[in-house]
Amino acid sequence: MPQPELAVLISAYERPAHLRRCLFSLMLQEEVAGRFEVVVTDDGSSSATLDVVREFAREAAFPVKLTTHRHDGFRLARCRNEGIALCTAPYVLMSDGDCVFPRDHLHCHLSGRRQGFFVAGDCFRLSEVASAQVDLAAILSDRLMEKVHAQERRRLGWKTARAIAYTRLQLRMLPRLTGCNMAVWRDDLLAVNGFDERFVGWGLEDRDIQRRLETLGRRCRTILPSTAAFHLWHPPVESFVRNNVGTPNLAYYESNSHSVRCLQGLANHLGRVKDLLEPSCNRSTGMPPQGLLEKLAAPSRQSTS
Repeated sequence: MPQPELAVLISAYERPAHLRRCLFSLMLQEEVAGRFEVVVTDDGSSSATLDVVREFAREAAFPVKLTTHRHDGFRLARCRNEGIALCTAPYVLMSDGDCVFPRDHLHCHLSGRRQGFFVAGDCFRLSEVASAQVDLAAILSDRLMEKVHAQERRRLGWKTARAIAYTRLQLRMLPRLTGCNMAVWRDDLLAVNGFDERFVGWGLEDRDIQRRLETLGRRCRTILPSTAAFHLWHPPVESFVRNNVGTPNLAYYESNSHSVRCLQGLANHLGRVKDLLEPSCNRSTGMPPQGLLEKLAAPSRQSTS
């Protein structure tokens, strides 16, 4: 099998019903057959969540990998580093297991690659009611925009306009990276030593890596005119603090030197992370069998932090 061009890195912790929909939307991606791999990097979920990944891997028409570790608080930076260590593709698209993607999402990111740049995107934030309506039919129909509230459309519309201007002006630290929809060349991730694992708890690990990528000489461009993810509602994680006010992560970010490489990062995992899955089977159609479709047809409203 030829090396994939794109690694789709999905960070997950619990919420198996959300993760199932996220992964199912990747099965429906168009114009990218044979061009991508999926790496699910888990923060210590229960077996129910890991079983979702194993089920997905058995039905996927592309390579699927899984890594996890013992849960010890919110460690997204470590999750992403472990996933990057398993990637073989030269370009890495990062998102989360509570996001669902339009059918052209991966194609837009592949078309938007540019050497010397990393890519920032965002997501439409669905309400609790709308998220419960994102069932099999909604994902299959590719009509998720109908679930987005008008106010949320306006929010992301204004952000898109600003992001286009920021890209043209080449402003520092703008547009801003958000972990739900960002893409970076793997060589650049290696150069900055990935995410800084001293960020524990919610927030700022993406801002930190953006700062180091820009110090490396890379520039940020927006993908928002082309594609955005859809974020499924869930209660906030325990460590969430708006704008990170008064958090250890903010204190560390503000005191940290502007070096290119972090000290505790990706290098700790290269050659050490194991794929927990057997090689996934390759189906000619890439579509899941009827049994899986029936399971997806009745979304659970269960959410865990």
